[in-house]
Amino acid sequence: MSDFIPEGKIAEIKERASILEVIGDFVSLKKAGKNYLGLCPFHSERTPSFTVNEEKGIFHCFGCGAGGNLFNFLMRANNLGFPEAVQELAKRYRITLPSRELSEAEKARRSMQGRLFEINEVAAEYYHRLLISQKDGEEGRKYLAERGISEEVIKDHRLGFAPSSWDSLAIFLKNKGVPLNLAENLGLIIPRKEGRNQGEKPNFYDRFRQRVIFPIINLGGKVCGFGGRIIGEATINGNQAPPKYMNSPESPIYNKGHNLYGLNAALSAIREHGYVVIVEGYMDLLSLTQEGIRNVAASLGTALTTAQVSLLGRYTKEAVLVFDADEGGQKATQRSLEIFFKEGISVRVASLPAGSDPDSFIRREKRAGFEQVLANALPLVEYLLEQALRRHLIRTVEGKVRAVRELLPALNRLKDPLEQNLYIERVASRLGLKETQIRGQLRGKSSPLTEAQKTSPGPPKGPAHERLLLQLMLLNNHVIPLVEEVVGKDGFTDPSHRKLAREIMNFQEARGKMDVQEFLSHVGDEESKDLTSELLLTGESVMDPDRMLRDCLKKVKLSRVRQEIQHVDEEIRQRSRQGQEGPLSAPGVKELLKRKQRLLVEQKKWIDDSAG
Repeated sequence: MSDFIPEGKIAEIKERASILEVIGDFVSLKKAGKNYLGLCPFHSERTPSFTVNEEKGIFHCFGCGAGGNLFNFLMRANNLGFPEAVQELAKRYRITLPSRELSEAEKARRSMQGRLFEINEVAAEYYHRLLISQKDGEEGRKYLAERGISEEVIKDHRLGFAPSSWDSLAIFLKNKGVPLNLAENLGLIIPRKEGRNQGEKPNFYDRFRQRVIFPIINLGGKVCGFGGRIIGEATINGNQAPPKYMNSPESPIYNKGHNLYGLNAALSAIREHGYVVIVEGYMDLLSLTQEGIRNVAASLGTALTTAQVSLLGRYTKEAVLVFDADEGGQKATQRSLEIFFKEGISVRVASLPAGSDPDSFIRREKRAGFEQVLANALPLVEYLLEQALRRHLIRTVEGKVRAVRELLPALNRLKDPLEQNLYIERVASRLGLKETQIRGQLRGKSSPLTEAQKTSPGPPKGPAHERLLLQLMLLNNHVIPLVEEVVGKDGFTDPSHRKLAREIMNFQEARGKMDVQEFLSHVGDEESKDLTSELLLTGESVMDPDRMLRDCLKKVKLSRVRQEIQHVDEEIRQRSRQGQEGPLSAPGVKELLKRKQRLLVEQKKWIDDSAG
């Protein structure tokens, strides 16, 4: 499918697609007058400010300022480009899109990426077939059976096995006609050093050997990388113990910090339950899935990244962390908490008994036991409080001081004043302190209100008459040339107003009329999209648009005259200093005074007109 999509097809999608239906997959919406309200999917909030207007086909969040049309929503929610958003809607509403011949550069780029996915697919099929039906996969089948993993889970997650042979995959790929240099780019095979040193074509050996293979599948259903778990007493070069787990290296189609294992298979369960369970490892996820807990994603064995948490935030605003009970698991939990704060995802932390990980615990306690662990998961601040109490000797003054200072950042992050007050009470009670002592430590730091204000817009910026002119231009096509004639493309004083006005005037010149939906799809600047959606949703308050237009244009002219008077006054002052026989003797001062007099007359005229 090409990036070129005919305007007629885009118009057909707009006509058939329902903004309520599509956004309803992400947000629970309730009717409120002419609009629908819900909690914004793009930032954390407790009071609904996310507004959808079905008639106008637009959305706007009055909390974070995000706005636009249906295409813009999908682009934000699913991190898509405009063509991909159009294609997704076309597929949903069964609208066929034409294709065109791609340029050579486009063909090369798409062909290479597609080829790399194809090679991973060939490798995944090889590993999977070997595990489920070949003699060389018997060791892998035995290991998974001992871990309680059924054939159904093996097939659902396309598990595989890499034999102990040095180059079985390399030989297989070569026989399949796969270019080995591309397989090397994916990290499937590694060149032998001796071949490279002699300047010859290298011989290759397999990266994964004697390992259970876990294909890492992206949200598009494509294999982007692999993980492998060693089986038995395998060694490298006969004496060096290999790592227990091994992952594909970074490649053109795989970035470890941007993917989560099992997320593709868990999306429907995450939406059904309303939250995601996050674990560390492949076997943790598979064992939970085996017991029927399917709303699970794994962090690929590393600390969670901002990109991974942001990816989860597209599908849920609640998470439960279930990391190992050892020191490493606790440190991973601590490192992850700040990211959840920043991404606006509510997180709880589930604690396992000492010496347990999710895999071993659920195999021992089964689903009922693990669900009890999830039910007992502590909210973030509560968890941090328990950890502080465990680490510090709070019978001493020093221990209490360290515990309070450890908890202050989390308390300060709480945006809901009621929630913050309740936790202050709880912390003070558990530490044997007065609430005033905790509040005293919070003073001087950013208050919850200040933090909220940082992420949400304040009162509308810029002159009110400029905002009204922009609303009138968006809602009334005939207004645009009048405003352009009087104000001009660069006549708005506020930078964001000036940018949007220029976009509107250029669009009207190119298309001959203002179509709001088409305009929102055309505008590339996010700030302009957000401002447009806000103006459209508040534009219903514009009464008597012709009179509003006249008044706003008068204000623009009056503002310009006043600015010009200020400039003339400044020039008069500067030139007056140059006069040898008094201010009036300076060159050009008399002409400037005459000009100022004319401007004062014009100013009085506009003031009288405005008053009338």
